[in-house]
Amino acid sequence: MRREKIDATRPVLPKVDYHCHISITEYSDPANPTVVTVNLEEFQADLQEAGIDRAVVLSDRRTSPEQVSAFVAQDPERFIGFGYVNPTRNGAAEEVLRQRSELGLHGLKLYPCSDGYAPDDTHAFKVYEAASGIGMPIMFHHAGMPDAYDYLRHTDPAQIDVVAQCFPELRIVLAHLGYPRVEETLYVCRKHRNVWCDISWPYGDVNHPIFLYMLWRDLLVALNLGVIDRMVFGTDYPGVRQRPYVDMLMNLNRYAAHEDLRIPMDKISGMLDRNVQPLLP
Repeated sequence: MRREKIDATRPVLPKVDYHCHISITEYSDPANPTVVTVNLEEFQADLQEAGIDRAVVLSDRRTSPEQVSAFVAQDPERFIGFGYVNPTRNGAAEEVLRQRSELGLHGLKLYPCSDGYAPDDTHAFKVYEAASGIGMPIMFHHAGMPDAYDYLRHTDPAQIDVVAQCFPELRIVLAHLGYPRVEETLYVCRKHRNVWCDISWPYGDVNHPIFLYMLWRDLLVALNLGVIDRMVFGTDYPGVRQRPYVDMLMNLNRYAAHEDLRIPMDKISGMLDRNVQPLLP
């Protein structure tokens, strides 16, 4: 296996894991999901081992914005907090503003498939407007979930296409590469300069050899479409740990049978630092 070198002349920027949790349901075996939880010391140690400088900690229905705010406050130089609302509920826009002003949260994580709404539902537009007005990036859970009630129709990239067009100043991050609609998701990213994608745990078993092949294949599509500079590193920690995922990423070209099929290492390493800069506080 050939291991390529990274350009030493690149400016030194903080490396970021843009998709982390304090607690997560792990679905490697969909029939037997398990909850994985980490404390502050374990989180810090995992980041240090992987050479990751900062991490985005996401809220959800299990981990409240208040809990994320309290966690981030223990190490604000390392952690960046994201809040959570269901944007179709009354008062959601006001809650977004509160989470920024009172809790100090930088961004927002939304779960259309779990909360049962389409991203382009106009009832959600007040939340997008509020977030855009205060420079708050929104990350969408934008992938299938192996739960019967998490409908795939609520992860349709065509709906994000509408949101990105209606709110051109809103920074949008589509999690998990939009799997299983990866190519449509990447094309939305191509259409709209305000859309990024993270590469956090897009597929099934992260330990299966085919995982790396699928990631190489999809990032090759991103390279072809000219959007690899808006792919950002994320793990879905603690379901996936940073060190093995970074190591996997650095060996991405092992499946390239020809030089023309190699992804430049500068593009791969840029997902860890350069690409994410517009999305940081």
